[in-house]
Amino acid sequence: MKWMLSSALVASAAMAVPAVATPLTMTGDYLQVSISDYGTFGRNGGTPPAYVHDPLGTGTFDLSTDYISPGSPHDGFSIVASEFSWAENNNYGNSDFGFSSPTLLAGAAAMGYANAATWSGVLSGFLEVTNSYFFNPGDERVLVVTTLTALSDLTNLAFARSVDPDSGTTTSENQRGNSTLGIDDFVGSESVANGRTLALVNIDNGGYENTTAIWNTCCSNNNPYNILGHTGGDLGLTSTGDHSLNLAYRIGDLSAGSSATFKYAYAAGLGLDDIVIPPPSGAVPEPATWAMMIGGFALIGGTLRRRRTTLSFA
Repeated sequence: MKWMLSSALVASAAMAVPAVATPLTMTGDYLQVSISDYGTFGRNGGTPPAYVHDPLGTGTFDLSTDYISPGSPHDGFSIVASEFSWAENNNYGNSDFGFSSPTLLAGAAAMGYANAATWSGVLSGFLEVTNSYFFNPGDERVLVVTTLTALSDLTNLAFARSVDPDSGTTTSENQRGNSTLGIDDFVGSESVANGRTLALVNIDNGGYENTTAIWNTCCSNNNPYNILGHTGGDLGLTSTGDHSLNLAYRIGDLSAGSSATFKYAYAAGLGLDDIVIPPPSGAVPEPATWAMMIGGFALIGGTLRRRRTTLSFA
């Protein structure tokens, strides 16, 4: 069942509206995405749409170009602390943090976005995790806000997000960093079949250490400690193949009742340098400053193969 979110939802009272069906699908001009009952992108398996991009912004979605649902579909998150072994959820069955319906957000909870949804899960006795998803009709990215709330004192807490992008083929050109974003804040995958690119981008790390990684396994989560330490299956700055994109945050110690929040995006484009996002510090430049930055980018546009997508965040 497709959900079309309108401005009427934003104008309604601040609340979470229970989804009529699970998982929950949201549609804009450029993106059609589903939020699974595992708190990830996807439809609880390999059925599209999970994350589909229309580069023309016409609201026409070719499900054969879905980034996540083909092959062995994978989008997930993993969390670890000294007090528990690393635990995970993904869109294909792992549910250490539970299996529950995502809900639509409206009013103040939607933060001004036309499309907004949230999901929460619990690792009993240790941690609650909430993943909230936001985008407007004209956006080519989905902002994800993750909040971790400690249910007991935790030490050496870390979080990672992982996705296997397979638009049109399982083989892609993968890269950490691009012409405007550093290697710790951007990791992207450009399909060799159709050039479509999906990237994980740090937006606001909340003051915590973060990094990205390209992993030699395509279709499963990784221990966040390994991603942060670039140990194990890390492939370095670039790779070609069926590999996963990973973004990790080191939270450290979190006392019972305390929370940690950070923001990142799943951004779509038509090339690794097509994705331009304001500085990942979370500080959005003043309009005049941002206009000058975009003008500067345009001067070097001859080196880019396709139109860039400028992504701004509230």
